[in-house]
Amino acid sequence: MKVYHGLGVMSGSSLDGIDFALCRFECGDEGEKTVLDWEIVEAETFELSVFWEERLKKAYLSSAKELWLAHVTFGKYIGDLANTFLKRTSIKPDFISSHGHTVFHEPQNHMTLQIGHGASIAAITGYPTICDFRSTDVALNGQGAPMIPVAESLLFSEYPLCLNIGGIVNVSARVDHHYIAFDVSPANQVLNKLASMSGQAFDQDGLTARKGVLQPELILELNKLDYFNGQYPKSLDNNWIMKELWPIIKSFDYSPEDKLNTFCNFIAERISQEIKSVCLKENTDFHGQSMLVTGGGAYNQYLMECIAEICLNENGIHVSIPPKQIVEFKEALLMALAGLLRVKNIPNMMATVTGASVDNIGGCIYQGTKEMI
Repeated sequence: MKVYHGLGVMSGSSLDGIDFALCRFECGDEGEKTVLDWEIVEAETFELSVFWEERLKKAYLSSAKELWLAHVTFGKYIGDLANTFLKRTSIKPDFISSHGHTVFHEPQNHMTLQIGHGASIAAITGYPTICDFRSTDVALNGQGAPMIPVAESLLFSEYPLCLNIGGIVNVSARVDHHYIAFDVSPANQVLNKLASMSGQAFDQDGLTARKGVLQPELILELNKLDYFNGQYPKSLDNNWIMKELWPIIKSFDYSPEDKLNTFCNFIAERISQEIKSVCLKENTDFHGQSMLVTGGGAYNQYLMECIAEICLNENGIHVSIPPKQIVEFKEALLMALAGLLRVKNIPNMMATVTGASVDNIGGCIYQGTKEMI
């Protein structure tokens, strides 16, 4: 048995901060894809500075030089935050594993880009840093997403269904002895944008959505988008959301309350429909099973009520919300685990999930100056 400590770093599409989770993993023999025990030792979310929130929103509009400069300076920013975080704990990581912030994700064009220069993080912290996890999978004709099933298969295997609600909501399903996962719908990034129309950073507990009225015409128009009629494997691009989906929401002359209410119901309906499609395509049934729900959206009480009601009535499944630390830091935990698998040269991307030609090992390693891995 060997013990590793990895610092997982996640910058999500909802721009609600950068998550850091220092995780401990007890592993079996070298080469084995087993985790005997694990825990999140320390975790913290750092709010993005106003500068970086605005810079990341507009990154897709940058020139090549501006984008590369953002890549390097965002890496330095993450490195500085990592040093601040690590000063508060006596445990030092064997490695840092950073997702970076997605600017472009177009697997159909064999392209995905997450900025946050790993070499800069390694230089500033001194610790070996792993980054750029999705590119190899995309090069192998995969979607490069979702990554989360690797954590669910090794750390949360008691749940046959898992839902993560961040800027985008994705679902994972264990079918026989393999996993299927894909992006279902935009979530917090659209809900937060709608909340901002009524002067809020986000809709606390879904209180504003609860005041609204469901508008079926908006749901009908959203469902006409090709993505929602396509088969998995599939993944969403933030730019597509703003260019294709958001204009539909904007075109309807409803109040922010009505749009929030309607979009919460839309998310819930899409989740239920996609679970049905998995059951039909894979000839399986999750009736009577529990679905683990994590991510910031799990705190939106109105959204969770919509999801719980339709999934029980239409799919016969129950919603399970874990302790707060898992809800908030599951994706940072995933990044630490993905980095561990990279260090051990074990696949961290599943072909059954992404559609790649083979399972593959994602992640570039920058060695740093303090330790070698």
